[in-house]
Order: sequence, then structure tokens, then C-alpha cells
Amino acid sequence: MARKIEVTTRMGCKVNCRYCPQKLALEKYFAADKKRESVLSFEKFREYLDKIPRDVQIIFSGMCEPWLNAECTDMVEYAARDGREVDIYTTLVGMNHEDYRRIRNLKLHYFVLHVADKDNNATIPVTEEYKSLLKEIVEGHKSGRLPITSISVHGQMHPEICDIMKEAEGVPVLSEIYDRAGNLESDEGVTISQKGEKKGSLCCTKCNGFSLDDNYLLPDGTMLVCPMDWGLEYELGTLETESYEEISEGKVKQEFRKRMRSSKYGPVLCRHCHVSQPELAYRASCFFYGLKQTARKLLKGDKTEMKQAAEGAAQNRAEEVPQYAEGVLQN
Repeated sequence: MARKIEVTTRMGCKVNCRYCPQKLALEKYFAADKKRESVLSFEKFREYLDKIPRDVQIIFSGMCEPWLNAECTDMVEYAARDGREVDIYTTLVGMNHEDYRRIRNLKLHYFVLHVADKDNNATIPVTEEYKSLLKEIVEGHKSGRLPITSISVHGQMHPEICDIMKEAEGVPVLSEIYDRAGNLESDEGVTISQKGEKKGSLCCTKCNGFSLDDNYLLPDGTMLVCPMDWGLEYELGTLETESYEEISEGKVKQEFRKRMRSSKYGPVLCRHCHVSQPELAYRASCFFYGLKQTARKLLKGDKTEMKQAAEGAAQNRAEEVPQYAEGVLQN
């Protein structure tokens, strides 16, 4: 899995999705310094990007709708034209037709839309401008100019956009609402959460095991260890004064890894997070995933039935071993 940086273009998001603990993040971000930089400038983005290795994916999502920063399109263009692998996760709030037309011809890795829902779990105003932009994006998807990777909706889709989104036939629609490792004030409406505290040595399925290299970048250059850390408990360092390498192997991440391996070193949010997994189960999953990928390469061009059988066997083992491993760890 690739290393990732999820870019927060500003602190404070008026979309205020149910599963984003905005109040907690803002309180923690400004606790020590009320004048802390809240908006990422294009110049600072360029400065920070130059410090990030070229194999690291640049993801525009983070703790805020990316286009609530007026310079977001400039940042996306700059990163993509610099040859970076760029992902976009957007509600379209703040984006206009000109922004979309500037990014639609870029080479993007993922383009994920979070659309309006009927219960207002995400505050996305369903205006004529919004519907018009949504139509253009769906047309762009159908023509192949900028394919939509997936669609996210918190609950049922808003009735005024259903007909528009029907045209994006075949695009996966996701509706999960996570509890952000217990950082939400209420679990009302949450569909995926971790009940109770996990024991033993844990690995993160989102952050590459113990590598912990799916990090957040905040507007002032601070890097967070994990996308679930909305309480800002684990600030790794800052690109303002440090290199990516110094931050990635610094004391905070080393301490975090120790706590993942054993609770005797102190608490860690992974023990309350649904994406963490017992180490043995994680390693088994990785092994059988690699086996599956190898089977694909070996069987390429062979009979379909044989290929499906081999991949099916590998997948079944990958699902069985973690369950067995978890049982071993619990006994």
C-alpha cells in the first residue's frame, strides 16, 4: 500500500457531517494558540509538497471540505502537474463549474463524491447551482473525462438529486458512518463502530500496519499520525521546520507503535478503532492477499474457470485465517 498525506485545506467545515467531530478538532487545534494558522495558502502548500517524497499519495480530504479553501483548485492542479498521485474526496461545497473544468482533464487517481442526503446528515445545500454542477460532473463521468470512483451518502440520497445520480450507473454507493475511534459526541446514526477495548498487539489496516503512513497535514504544516485522530492527540511534527523523514520516524510515531504493540506502554486510540486488527490476523491477511495477487499474475491468460477457482481459494483462506488468529489471541 502506498504512503499517503491527507490534506486539510482549512480548519472549520460548515458542511459539518455527522461523522466529523468538528467541535473537538477546533477546540484542540486552537487550544494553545488562538492565532494558529487556520487556512492553508497555496504558497505554503507548495512549500510543504516539496518536502513530501514523490511516492506519497496526495489526498484532498482531511478535516474539511477541500473547496472551502478558495485556492484548492490551484493546489490540485499543482500537485497533479507535478506528477503526484492525487485523490479527491469532495462534497462540492465551495466548488464551481470553472473549478471542475480545470480539474477534469487532470490525471487523478480517485475522484469520490459525497452527495446530499435527505436527512441533512451532511449540510450540503441542494441549490440549482449544486444540481447543475452535479449534472456536469455526471456527464463528465459518462464521457470518461473524469470518472467518479465512488459516491458517498450518509443515509438516503436527497430526492432532488436522485434522477441526476441515476445517470452515474455502476458507480459504487457507500453509506457507512464511522464513529472516528470513539471521537464522536454521539453514536446516533453511526453504522460502524468499535464496541469495547481491543487487546494485544494491533496493526492498522488503513495505515499499513505499523508503518503508520496515512497521515493528516494541517494548515500550519503539522502532521497527524492518523485520520481518526480528531482530538489531535498525536501530532508527529511540522513540515514548517522538519523534513518528512524526520517526522515519519520521530519520537511520537515510535511511542505510538509501542502502545499499539502493548497497552502496558499507555493508551492509544487504535484500541477503540474499527480499522485496527490483531497483528497476527493482519499479517495473515497480507500474506494471503499477496498470494491472491500472485495467482492472478500466474493465471493471466488461462481459462476463466481455473483463474476464478484459484483466486476464490486464496480469498477464502484470507477470510478464514484472521478469524482463527483472533481466536488464538483471545484464548
